[in-house]
Amino acid sequence: MTMNDNAAETKDFETRWPRKGDRLFVESAWAYDAHVIRDPGERFYRMPMGYKRAGDILIDQAAANVVDRANVIYAALFCYRQSIELFLKRLIHEFGKGKVYSPKNTHELTRLWERFMCIVNERGRGESVDLSTVEKLVTEMHDADQKSDGFRFPTDVKGGPFHFGDRDIALVTVQEVMQGLQNFFECVYLDFAHQDDVASEKISETPP
Repeated sequence: MTMNDNAAETKDFETRWPRKGDRLFVESAWAYDAHVIRDPGERFYRMPMGYKRAGDILIDQAAANVVDRANVIYAALFCYRQSIELFLKRLIHEFGKGKVYSPKNTHELTRLWERFMCIVNERGRGESVDLSTVEKLVTEMHDADQKSDGFRFPTDVKGGPFHFGDRDIALVTVQEVMQGLQNFFECVYLDFAHQDDVASEKISETPP
């Protein structure tokens, strides 16, 4: 099946109805399929970028289509929040030296930031520029959605409304600031990785 075949078959996509034999996850052609991997290491590499990119695409759509705007903004903000969470979790996972935190699993961005800062300080990077700026942005996202459910569901677990809402959001600004956060996290990763490479080289050069 080619892309043209798919286009013809889904010409009336909006009137599509479930059909007997339908399945969600099927293979067609490797040139057009998306490959989903299981390896956690590769997932930690791809998922933060993927959610960030998905957020960008949704923001672009919201900016271009006023009808979509009121609907896709929630998915866009969730993707952005999820990318921040995964950028932090990747850094903690790869450079935390196997330290066990309590609770082990959390969606709280401020708690993840604290764990990240422990690593930053251990590596002598506590005086790095822009840490306070990034912390304020991470805290802002945390305050908007503390448990990673505020952009996914209409109500909280008790059936009440979420506190973040009834306000306008500048689409261009949120997209631009999120790009800055991605650049920051990627540069931190490269810096930490370089530190480890230098340390490994020194160890290998030490005479027995």
